[in-house]
Amino acid sequence: MKKLALILSCLIFCSPIYARDYVKLQAKEMGHAQKYSTTKIYFDSKEASENIESKTNIIVKDPHIMKVAEYKKVDPKKYNEKIKADNKEYDKIEKVFKKRGNISYNSKAKGDDYYKIYRIAEKIIRANNLDYINWRIGVSRSTEVNAYSTDTNYINIYTGMIDNFLDNDAALAMVIGHEMGHNLLGHQIRSNPTIYHAKVIDSYLDGAYPRLVSSILKRKYIIDSKNEEYAADVEGAKLALKAGYNLNDASEALTYFNTLFRTWDYWQGHPDTKKRIENLRQNRAYFWDEDMIEEGKTNIYNSEVLSVKISSDRASITICGNPNRMKRHEFYKPETPAQVYARSAYKAYTNGNFHKSAEYFDEMFKLDTTNAPAYLYASYANEYLYKNTGNKKALEKAKLYAKTALNLDPQNKYMIEQVDAL
Repeated sequence: MKKLALILSCLIFCSPIYARDYVKLQAKEMGHAQKYSTTKIYFDSKEASENIESKTNIIVKDPHIMKVAEYKKVDPKKYNEKIKADNKEYDKIEKVFKKRGNISYNSKAKGDDYYKIYRIAEKIIRANNLDYINWRIGVSRSTEVNAYSTDTNYINIYTGMIDNFLDNDAALAMVIGHEMGHNLLGHQIRSNPTIYHAKVIDSYLDGAYPRLVSSILKRKYIIDSKNEEYAADVEGAKLALKAGYNLNDASEALTYFNTLFRTWDYWQGHPDTKKRIENLRQNRAYFWDEDMIEEGKTNIYNSEVLSVKISSDRASITICGNPNRMKRHEFYKPETPAQVYARSAYKAYTNGNFHKSAEYFDEMFKLDTTNAPAYLYASYANEYLYKNTGNKKALEKAKLYAKTALNLDPQNKYMIEQVDAL
């Protein structure tokens, strides 16, 4: 046995006694590179995210009465004047940051790094009515390309992340928005108790049944964590879009993450990056770009530049909220499932995807039966579906939804026209 082990060791570790053809070795390694090259991975994922912008040349009936968010559009001239006034305040804040140099004795991150992150985060906060609380942001000196969030309003970004997207504020906005999304959607509150209970069971109980329960809880935690990453990606994209950042540029973040090697611990709580890119691509197709951007401008116009100070931990900054925001009930609220379906169904309709539009409207009506415009557009979608496929069930649905819309809003001329047309 010892002789066999010695022979195997020699075969593995000793230099070969024959002349090796290193050209063949190189050719073989280049074969592997066709699959694993970060250049290939980078551009493959970039190509997958290039079609994120939704486009359509289909002309459909659209009286423009479908709404998800209520806001008053700002006059462009007044908005530009407001931005000029805000920029003067930002200039004052920037001078303070630059004077400080190293802000943190802990992270040694530069004032410039903090100011860059402050400007991006502050814009997202104002554009989305997130200034009902203070937001704390830390910048840690590290080559690691990462960021994380804890508690309800703390975000930490590594300088490696800033360095990689130094000239791409949209990608950094996507990252910050993603971490804010975790906070806003309550992911820590949702998931932490699950893993806590699993650890308690492991620590204090013994036997086959407790181990089974612990295993189930851990599995649930992993599944929930991955789903939360998908949700935070989409939420982060919406936050960034309302702040005026270009989402094609922002998608560079996920494209780059796809090239990184991650540990087992990372994959326990994160989906495959290619799936995250596909998740964003699909959801991105149903964003209301113009409305979201205009809503963000309205929110910025109706808010003031947020002050910032060095946190008491001397390792982070605090972007100070507006105490009146909560009193006026003008604060960010996550979309309801019905709103997600309504937004997606309408966008699918205007994109000419009538089958998907009809499907999403049906899902919406399981949750909300009071939205008259939604029933009208569901009727439109099923009408076009009937014209394209000859499916008589679609025609019956179109008639039913048109009548339902009219019953909910009897004086609406568009409802009357659709009932008469069918």
